[in-house]
Formats: sequence, C-alpha cells, structure tokens
Amino acid sequence: MDWLRLKRVTAPADPMLTLDEAKRHLYLMHDQDDDYIEHLVEVASGYIEGPTGAGIPLAVTQWVLTMDHLPRCFDIDLCPVRSIDGITVDGGTVSPDLYSVDLDSTPARVKGHYLPQCRSDVGRVKVTFTAGYDVIPADLKHAALMLISHLYENREASSTTKLAEVPFAVSAILSRYRAFG
Repeated sequence: MDWLRLKRVTAPADPMLTLDEAKRHLYLMHDQDDDYIEHLVEVASGYIEGPTGAGIPLAVTQWVLTMDHLPRCFDIDLCPVRSIDGITVDGGTVSPDLYSVDLDSTPARVKGHYLPQCRSDVGRVKVTFTAGYDVIPADLKHAALMLISHLYENREASSTTKLAEVPFAVSAILSRYRAFG
C-alpha cells in the first residue's frame, strides 16, 4: 500500500478508547497524567492505523486515494472498506454505472466496465471511500491498551537498564489485521 497516496478526509468521531478505559488498564486513580494518557491513546491509535502497525482505519472515516491513471481493475488495500463514495478523473465524476465494487473481498476491489481513458499524469484520479469499523474489535482495543501501558512505563526511546520495544503480543494481534499491499 502506498501511504503517500492516501489521505484521511474525516476524523474519527470518538477516540478508540476513553480516558477511563486507559486509566483502568494502567491501575491509575489520580488525574495528574490525564492529558498524557489521552495523548497516548492518540499515539496508540495512530500506530495501529499506520503503516508500521496494522495499517487499517479503526473508526469509520472517509479517505481519498490518489492515482495517476484509472486502471480497469484495482484494489483498495485499506481494510475494511465500507463503500466507494465516488471516483473523479480531472475533477469530473465517473458514473457508478461504469464500475462495480466488491466490498466482500479483502482487499476491496473496483472493476471498471467502461471507464474513461486518461493519460497518466500526477494525481489525475481521486477515489473517495469510507473505511473502518462500527465497533472496534476487542483484540485491537486490547492491543492499544497494552501499547499505552508500554509507552506509559517507557517514556524514553531507550534507557541504560532496558531496551523498550513494542510488546510481542501487540505485534501478534496487529499482524492478523495487517493490510495487504
């Protein structure tokens, strides 16, 4: 997946975890670190959604995939795709009658029937789509909690006493969801 060609255009409505959920996992009763913990929730979400994590959108959000040309058939590797909201070529809308969408396959596939031809040029084609989960899977939330706990305990990139890597359990959970491409 070429992350440089993807852009999220809507933000998630809510964070993947509440402050209370994160604090409960950390066994914290005080509120001195609330801002920091909320920051760690954002960091964990970004890690899971990004190319070094699972590479998947957690919450339902809208995205734009930019391409230089319009192939007859192409995949959208950012899973799970819920809908293709539109395709434009040079700003003009491509009729949905000219292509079909398979949202049941992973990754989602778009197949053109009579797509307009266009010469290849930087950023001519924009595919707007919606992806993400209505309800974030419990194991992904747990991976986020483990990552938050790890980051809370290891605030430095490394130390003289131990090297702090992402916990194996987090990596194992994320590998099951890792996007294709």
